[in-house]
Amino acid sequence: MASAEDTYVDCRMQEWGMNDCSPRLQACVRKVLGELSADALLILRDSRFEVTVQPEADHSVWAYFPIHRNRMISRKLEPRPETRVLLVLGQGHFERDISKTLEEYLRNHLGHVLLYLREPRANNDCVAAMKEWRRSARGEEGTAEGVKG
Repeated sequence: MASAEDTYVDCRMQEWGMNDCSPRLQACVRKVLGELSADALLILRDSRFEVTVQPEADHSVWAYFPIHRNRMISRKLEPRPETRVLLVLGQGHFERDISKTLEEYLRNHLGHVLLYLREPRANNDCVAAMKEWRRSARGEEGTAEGVKG
């Protein structure tokens, strides 16, 4: 029987259009999402958050926040009007870069996303993002090596 977390991972993957992405990108995103608690996976359902996959992007993973209409990234990618956090995944990077590195980038940027969605005015540097990631992870059995707090 699937756990709540597994069900939520499947839902986020479907909502983000991951079914149309490369198997390598899907596997990486699924692995990292699978490390999160049910509460964190539900936060990622927030309507202020949007994920887009671009064939080629400047970065393999990048979280842009806050998003507003005048930002160059908004003019280029045209997120939904309610989007305040945009996670951009560069599919080309997922085909050629090392999976472990991509997973670390994804954890870091999802940490930024989760922190922003929980506390938009909080300090959101990389240290705070990784602290948020560790706080949001399932626990020892669901946390990746090197991510434990």
